[in-house]
Amino acid sequence: MKKIIFIFITILIVLSSFLTADITFASMLASGSGETVDYYSYEEGEQDLPPKAVLRVRNDTGNLDQLSGTTSTKFTFDGNGSTDEETSTNLLEVRFDFENDGQVDTYFSVTRNENYVYETPGLKTVRMEVLDRGGNVSSTTQKIYIVENTAPEAYFSINPKVGTPATEFILDSSSSSDSQYRRNLLEYRYDFNTDGEWDTKFKKTTLVKHNFDYPGIKNITMEVRDPEGVSSFYKQTVYVRQNRAPIAKIESTPTNENGHINLDGGNSYDPDGNELQYKWDFNYTGENDIMWDTSWTSSNSTFVTFKKSGEYLVRLLVRDADGETDESIITVFVTLLSDLL
Repeated sequence: MKKIIFIFITILIVLSSFLTADITFASMLASGSGETVDYYSYEEGEQDLPPKAVLRVRNDTGNLDQLSGTTSTKFTFDGNGSTDEETSTNLLEVRFDFENDGQVDTYFSVTRNENYVYETPGLKTVRMEVLDRGGNVSSTTQKIYIVENTAPEAYFSINPKVGTPATEFILDSSSSSDSQYRRNLLEYRYDFNTDGEWDTKFKKTTLVKHNFDYPGIKNITMEVRDPEGVSSFYKQTVYVRQNRAPIAKIESTPTNENGHINLDGGNSYDPDGNELQYKWDFNYTGENDIMWDTSWTSSNSTFVTFKKSGEYLVRLLVRDADGETDESIITVFVTLLSDLL
């Protein structure tokens, strides 16, 4: 009978020790997530070291600086880099105090990361605590700088300022800037006539090319938008004038008496400053002659070798970017050396 009583008492002592351990660990996690975890015991004299708290901060601005943002920036606070000598990394638990005001904002959790948006500007401090399975807690802090978002500064240049319907105007918005976002995160769109109808969609491209169909004074509006949708506007004016026809001029230079002659149309010009194209007829016979000896070329000079002596009409036709043309005709006298013998 005494033996039975002894065994019963022993069982009660063992059960009591387990209940005491569970109560101790439960009280330790009273402010935690309430998840069921394993209780780790250690050999007598073994030191249970606290975890090493490592906090990484990311945000959704797309900027290089991940520790600053606006009142719309979503920050991700990540404690997954934390470690512990005794507890496996995936069993460490983390909680956050986003304002470091002593009021914990999240429960202890093995998720170990949280998203947060600061709704007011200023220098903020986030505090993260890490709990291991031995009940040890470590903490770390990180400062975050928050500002109010402001509109970007809009600007674009135009080259050239004056042109014709054939002129390709280049609009460059790369000098626009923003105080909260990098330039490559800004978007632009254009209203080429400032009539309220946008002619392009928002794009990050800073160079836009445009031709105007009709002469006149053109008012161009550009809108620049930051990633939060805040925008500003800039306007420029260009003058599109009626195209003027080019002027064709020819010079000829005999190089020897074997019928070789250099032809130069370099003195031809366009009053509007556009580039010209050139086409030659070395033996023009009149208004019914539609046979050209060259096709259109950007080169303003050429040469011809005549096979017999005589008087030739050389015709040059020049064309500007708007398709306007002009022609020049000169007479070339050719005397072959063989005809002088």
